[in-house]
Amino acid sequence: MVTGSKKEIIDLVKRKGTLSIDEAVAQIDLAKTTLREHFLQLERDGYVEREYVRSGPGRPSLQYQLTPKGNSLFPSSESALIRSIIKYLKENDKEELVEDFFEDFWQQRLHSAQDRIDQSSAENMESKLKVLMAMLEEEGFMPEIELDAEEEALEIKECNCPFSEVIKETRLPCQLEEMFYKKLFNEAAERTTYIAEGDHACTYDIPITEEKGS
Repeated sequence: MVTGSKKEIIDLVKRKGTLSIDEAVAQIDLAKTTLREHFLQLERDGYVEREYVRSGPGRPSLQYQLTPKGNSLFPSSESALIRSIIKYLKENDKEELVEDFFEDFWQQRLHSAQDRIDQSSAENMESKLKVLMAMLEEEGFMPEIELDAEEEALEIKECNCPFSEVIKETRLPCQLEEMFYKKLFNEAAERTTYIAEGDHACTYDIPITEEKGS
């Protein structure tokens, strides 16, 4: 959770769209060196990203903007709206449309994961898992991944469910997430803990060899 001065910075970036350190100095009662360190920490944590903006002659200025992770800190009714849409479709005998949507969505996720791994030129399981970890973090799953090379076992733990509101109406995302790991790694992948049933995380145990992960 982002609190204190860092949350003040995040709020200011949200209001302005982009923000330089000098602009932050004019708005926040902190030393420039302190603000610079806060920006660097927020960048390392994935809440902001930098870009260089040219507005005239001379060196371009360094500006910060929010990442999707940073934007996720702000209230949104999107999940509740999506839940309402699903409920409406189900109540009006359109449940097949709901199933088609989620199946297509998860198929695209699978292709995206495979493409990102392929494009990264990852040569071993550890490097491939780093690519997957980054994708899951972007999606808001708060992942923890543990590979036991000797036991040829992989554990993927998703400590947050970004679809929690949707799952109140349909468990399709849960079913498809398990299939996602079966297709990405091994048909023997199994979910062993489950947020929807009161566990603190969804955990997937996956028997694996280097060949199966390639």
